[in-house]
Amino acid sequence: MNKIKFLIFLFFLGVFLYYWGKPQPMKSLKSDFNKILGNSSKNEPEPWTRAGRGDTIATDDDASIATDIKNKVKDKIEETVKEEVKEKEKSLFDIFTSKDSEENNSNKQSSDLEKYIPHSKSNKEIVRHSAYILSYQEEFELSSWVLHRLVKEAAYGREARSNEFLPDPLVESGSAVTQDYSRSGYDRGHLCPAGDFRHDKALQDETFYMSNMAPQAPDFNRGIWNDLENKVRSWVKKRGELIIVTGPILKKGLPTIGRMNRIAVPEKFYKIVFDPRREEAIAFLFPNEPSVELVKSFTISIDELEAMTGIDFFAKLPDALEQKLETDNNVDDWY
Repeated sequence: MNKIKFLIFLFFLGVFLYYWGKPQPMKSLKSDFNKILGNSSKNEPEPWTRAGRGDTIATDDDASIATDIKNKVKDKIEETVKEEVKEKEKSLFDIFTSKDSEENNSNKQSSDLEKYIPHSKSNKEIVRHSAYILSYQEEFELSSWVLHRLVKEAAYGREARSNEFLPDPLVESGSAVTQDYSRSGYDRGHLCPAGDFRHDKALQDETFYMSNMAPQAPDFNRGIWNDLENKVRSWVKKRGELIIVTGPILKKGLPTIGRMNRIAVPEKFYKIVFDPRREEAIAFLFPNEPSVELVKSFTISIDELEAMTGIDFFAKLPDALEQKLETDNNVDDWY
């Protein structure tokens, strides 16, 4: 009995495989079945002819016919797969919605930089990335400030640099491109350091947008500027979290580089480091040139920086705290 069932199964499997390869399997099966019963109509077209397969396109190109069939099958498979994926996504969403919502809200609050955005008349194009926020100045093809949060985990991160410099897709006026630096003699110097996101590959990759770059003398970028970035990362190990604002001193008449865009070459760069827990801040101003001096010898008050840049750096903080941060230059709090 089992052998008979197996033979019947093989028979129907063979019929299925035989007709499945035909353009219109059901029509072909029906036609052959009618022939066996003697019911085939003389006027009925043979299934291998154009009329029999329902092909009204005036072509004898078998490859085109096969392609059309293949595309239809492909579309059907893709449609089925998409429906299954949607159902699975929906199930996962139902399971994890509550937990993910809580985590996302927490992450959003911890990475919220809005209250630290500097105020300036030049804030015409503010660009928000996940890793940082910046104010892009089309006139100079540079950012006047870049704001980011440094967390303790970054000091112990081990993610490798991508070194893939890309135009910033969020800059509506169009950012500089990496070719603008070719044979210029200047480094594409990070304002928001890639090393401040060594704990998160996606965030670190964002720091390679050209809106976050500025022309820096090689020995400055790889020397004392790098020393400053390392010093700040040593501070965050003890302080836990720091808010950092970095930028060039921009003014009319600066020399430029660039093949496709005219990028201003700043004479000086600044960095402000704020500890929101201890309510302490320190600021630095460096000439765009190599130096053998100590990093702390370049400290400056935030008030002085504001006078030079026309930027109000902590405008959204309480007035008393803002005044304390901007007038004091307590190097001893940090060293």
